[in-house]
Amino acid sequence: QAHIGSRLPHLFQIRRTFGAMASDALTTAGKFMFDDVLMAQKLPSAVMQRFNECLITGDPTPEEDQKVIADAIYSWARELGAIDFAHWFFPLRGGGGAVGGMLGAFKRDTLIDLDFGSKYTTKPMKACLPHERLFQGETDGSSFPNGGLRVTHSAAAFTTWDRASPPFVMDKCLYIPCAFVTHFGKCIDEKTPLLRSMDAVKASGLRLLKAINIGTDAKTMHSYLGWEQEFFVLSASMFKARPDLVNTGRTLFGKLPTRHQQGDLNYFQPIPGKVQELLDIAQDEMLKVGCPMAVKHNEVAPGQHEMSPVFRTANVSCDSNV
Repeated sequence: QAHIGSRLPHLFQIRRTFGAMASDALTTAGKFMFDDVLMAQKLPSAVMQRFNECLITGDPTPEEDQKVIADAIYSWARELGAIDFAHWFFPLRGGGGAVGGMLGAFKRDTLIDLDFGSKYTTKPMKACLPHERLFQGETDGSSFPNGGLRVTHSAAAFTTWDRASPPFVMDKCLYIPCAFVTHFGKCIDEKTPLLRSMDAVKASGLRLLKAINIGTDAKTMHSYLGWEQEFFVLSASMFKARPDLVNTGRTLFGKLPTRHQQGDLNYFQPIPGKVQELLDIAQDEMLKVGCPMAVKHNEVAPGQHEMSPVFRTANVSCDSNV
């Protein structure tokens, strides 16, 4: 539990500066996520069917389908003002709990490429999302924890789109949720173990269904998760006056309140006005990118609050709550 994340006070300050409150969150909910419903609307039915089948079997998406999907996502992202795209992943940083230590890693690439089909030596630029760069990317893996030194030709690491987790647009950038593995396929991220554990649960779950003769025609099984975000909200001036909070995101010194969390006078009490405004803005932004943030309330301790989303598949829930 720590003060609310670094991005939210920034949004809060911007909206207060311009005198704007959170908009009607329900009118824009999910607008900036390329979810299954939108994908079904944008893609030919045959392409959508093969895409879903590949999610179940784990087979790679056929290259021709990759091109169709990349074009559809590009057109949608451009309608929302996207200029860049980024493979968004979660490397093992080995941090000590400092604020921001669990944020995803990414580099922004502009939605352009060279027209290599041109007859001219100096190839002209064209705006696009190359299909091979949607589904897979390559980056430097040697600067992340990797278990030891590696020779130059195997120092690269690869990102691959977690196809079950929808891309979303934020700050003029198309974010593509990815797994992150080394040249030799070893995971150096937080997501790959999650995906592997989900596969293990699916395999054992299907075996169990067959063993008890229930749902024997099932082809897959999903793991669901609902994150419960608890945090303390305090003013920026008070936060900056505490070196422990600034450097670690945690309280390392100071006297505990007389009753600590033994009382319940604050629990489910009306949320203070400024905090309510902040939580409304946070909910607005989260709903836009497809996170079903549905609950806001006071917690037990003074200054402690909670936001909770509706349960959904574990990998998507993790992505949309980080």
